[in-house]
Amino acid sequence: MINPRRLPADPTKPFCQVWKVVCREPGLHVDEQIARVLSRLRPRTDRIAELMKQFNSAEDEEEPGLEARLEVVRYFNDEQQERGEHNLFGWALDREAIDFLAATGAYLDVDEYDMTPSSPSD
Repeated sequence: MINPRRLPADPTKPFCQVWKVVCREPGLHVDEQIARVLSRLRPRTDRIAELMKQFNSAEDEEEPGLEARLEVVRYFNDEQQERGEHNLFGWALDREAIDFLAATGAYLDVDEYDMTPSSPSD
């Protein structure tokens, strides 16, 4: 097996590999979306944790290794409220989600964007 940190590095083309698991069901709270994504990943928790440990050994602390991240990106606008849909603000991680993040050494990154059109100046 090739250690990805040992591949020849070209500073203009850094090595990066991203795996993406997505939930595109509209109208869900973030915690519901996270639960759906993690239900697909949870059967592979041990393998993900093993890979993280294998490529992030203490002997290579000065070199960046593998990074696991649960990234949440939400876009808000006022269209949902105008249609009378339920409020999607507010969410929490359950114990299973926290246990998965801890077991795999992953961190949580949340980005939220307000896409509400700005009102014209009076």
